[in-house]
Amino acid sequence: MNTHPAFQQFTHSTRNGFEQFQAYALIALDASEKLCALNFGAARALCEAASAAPLAQPGSDLEAGFAKQRETQGQALEQFGNYLQQVNEVVSGAQNELLELGSRHFEDLQASMQSMLEQARKLGSVEAFQAEAAAVPRSRAMRKAA
Repeated sequence: MNTHPAFQQFTHSTRNGFEQFQAYALIALDASEKLCALNFGAARALCEAASAAPLAQPGSDLEAGFAKQRETQGQALEQFGNYLQQVNEVVSGAQNELLELGSRHFEDLQASMQSMLEQARKLGSVEAFQAEAAAVPRSRAMRKAA
């Protein structure tokens, strides 16, 4: 079946749009997977830190107990800072990938639309020329009949 090039180009653009959607979905799923892994790791570290935290026992040295708690809390804050840094890296990486993919998709779409409009303009000028050429013999025929 021989179809018009504009329809083929439109079909190609539609297929390309679907492929772009799939790429967006894969980027989002990859980022979600990384964030889930980070969250599980952070939850595990929090549970380990909570179970390793020393409890103050009656009759023990309070100053030594507070020093151990400060050390444990300092480690927890450091881990939290690392967690936030990793979350930021995942989110900014996914955002950059989405922006790059979106700009490429927009450029492709813009080029495709420009090409289709150019073809439509050429097709419109050919049809107008054919209509004008067909109108000339009719007017001559009308003059001859008069």
